Amino acid sequence: MKHSLLITRPNFDLTTRYLFIWAEKIIGLAKEKCGKVFDLSGKRANRKEFESMMKKHEPNLVFLNGHGDSEVVAGQDNEELIHAGENEKILKSKIVYALSCCSGKILGPQSVKSGAEAYIGYDEDFIFLYEENKQTRPEQDKTAEMFLEPANQVMVSLLKDHSPKKAHFNSKKSFVRNIRKLLSSQSVAIGGSVVRYLIWDMQHQVCYEREDK
Repeated sequence: MKHSLLITRPNFDLTTRYLFIWAEKIIGLAKEKCGKVFDLSGKRANRKEFESMMKKHEPNLVFLNGHGDSEVVAGQDNEELIHAGENEKILKSKIVYALSCCSGKILGPQSVKSGAEAYIGYDEDFIFLYEENKQTRPEQDKTAEMFLEPANQVMVSLLKDHSPKKAHFNSKKSFVRNIRKLLSSQSVAIGGSVVRYLIWDMQHQVCYEREDK
């Protein structure tokens, strides 16, 4: 199946900078696998452009990067892109992955009730650790990689035509792999805190799908 992907990549603080850079790997894969890729990066990650591109191009995959809360996923400068009870119907028939804090709590299930094919996200904060000396080069940050590579596995799997449930499973399996790697390593001081938050992210990744599929 040829997918079309819309991805949002705000870039205005340290967290969004990391997500912005690490999402580039997904864009590279998507260009191989997809018919079309629509990249709303930086200032283009605003509500007006997001809604316009969604309606005009109707991508079947949507990858949201940015800050959020239980009802919202935000774009550039924390502008709300999607708000439960306002415009989640724009996700109808879409498979959505939100790499964002807490949106899996309310926005996720509400989106599926409003017609989204599936919504994968996090029902609590998504937490990742990073190395102070790699802040200007996030792609070289091996600590952040322990979190962001498993998180991105959702999109890798979806782009390879796996089902949302399988993508969710593969991501969790990737988290487990990194947890085991750290538990068997010698770097106990660093590994302990990393393991704690890897387990947290893995446990709080959720997947909702339409029941009538």
